[in-house]
Amino acid sequence: MDGGWDLVLWAGEPFDYSTPFREMLAGIAGILNLDAPASIELPTYEEYEDFVEGTLQFGDETIRAYYEHSLSYLVLMSDSADTLRKVADRLAPFMQIA
Repeated sequence: MDGGWDLVLWAGEPFDYSTPFREMLAGIAGILNLDAPASIELPTYEEYEDFVEGTLQFGDETIRAYYEHSLSYLVLMSDSADTLRKVADRLAPFMQIA
C-alpha cells in the first residue's frame, strides 16, 4: 500500500471468505455515483482470494482500494484527505456501526 490517507472499513470475521468485499465496493461506487461518476476496477475474481488491490474512480479522483479476508477489512486510500472526507461523508448514512 502507498502512503497518504486511509479510510478503513472493518467487516465480517477474519478468514471468512464469504465477506462480500467486491459487492461492498460496488455498493460504495453506486452511492458515490449519485454525486459524480464512479466505478470500481478489480482483478478477476479468484476463489479464496486475499490481499486484493484495485481502484475506485470517483469523478476526477482515483482512489486506491484494498481488501483482505485474513484480517477482514477494506481500505480506501488517497493522497488527499479532502477526497476521503467527501467519500466518508457520502457513505456515513449507509454505514452500520457495530
